[in-house]
Amino acid sequence: MKKVIVLSSITYALKAQELLKNNGVYSNITRSKAVKNIRGCGYGVSFDSALFEKSQSLLINSGIPIIGSTDEK
Repeated sequence: MKKVIVLSSITYALKAQELLKNNGVYSNITRSKAVKNIRGCGYGVSFDSALFEKSQSLLINSGIPIIGSTDEK
């Protein structure tokens, strides 16, 4: 299963993806239905759910604002 962290803009999604990649977390930028349910025009980064805690901490500690998170099948 995948976990998605929802962000407010494509700029934050790109920054998040680069940060995660530099820390060993492979992710994809998404605008899936799950993201649209939380924020209509938001973007998300999707990655393996086992890496959720690590990814969330990296983003928070880097000042990237997180709107929410959801599961994606």
